[in-house]
Amino acid sequence: MPNITYENIKTDFCKLSHLDPVEAENYSSLIKSAQESFKKLLLREPTEDEIPSCEYTAACKAFYSYTVLRAASEKTYSSTTGGMFRRSYDTETVSAAENLFRQAVSSLPSGLASDCGFVFEGVRG
Repeated sequence: MPNITYENIKTDFCKLSHLDPVEAENYSSLIKSAQESFKKLLLREPTEDEIPSCEYTAACKAFYSYTVLRAASEKTYSSTTGGMFRRSYDTETVSAAENLFRQAVSSLPSGLASDCGFVFEGVRG
């Protein structure tokens, strides 16, 4: 029986985040959480051919979580003159990660997984 593996999700996550595998281990909880969240959405067992798409989609979910975490933790900086500023690209970066994830979910074969509430339920508003 085919299996959605942590290592394959991590490999895709590394490509998306531009982190090396050692750095990516710092975010193993995000990767594992994405893996488990995705498995709960499966409506049926994926075929061997569908596994790479499932792993990529889970990696996109982990990348989205990573992007939100980074944006939240590095949102404000102080300058040497004492001024405070916010990085202007945080919103765009999170939005791009969200779109990437939505595209990955929408490209899955019909009837494979439910996207209801996977990541974005209750986020906006």
